[in-house]
Amino acid sequence: MTAREKVAKAIELFNCSREFIGREIRKSHPNVSDERLKLLVALRMYGTDKKTRELIEDLLNNVPC
Repeated sequence: MTAREKVAKAIELFNCSREFIGREIRKSHPNVSDERLKLLVALRMYGTDKKTRELIEDLLNNVPC
């Protein structure tokens, strides 16, 4: 597998993971806006980092449900 193919596969897997997390969040929050869903997915993916969590939570405070 070439480097380009490896990167393409990694991007494909990343997108698949992000979509899966989005579907899981939609199950418990069916009426969430697309913008808020994007941030909730990011929070789940990157929320273990304190600064990143703070930034995402700050953004979530300014996005309607």
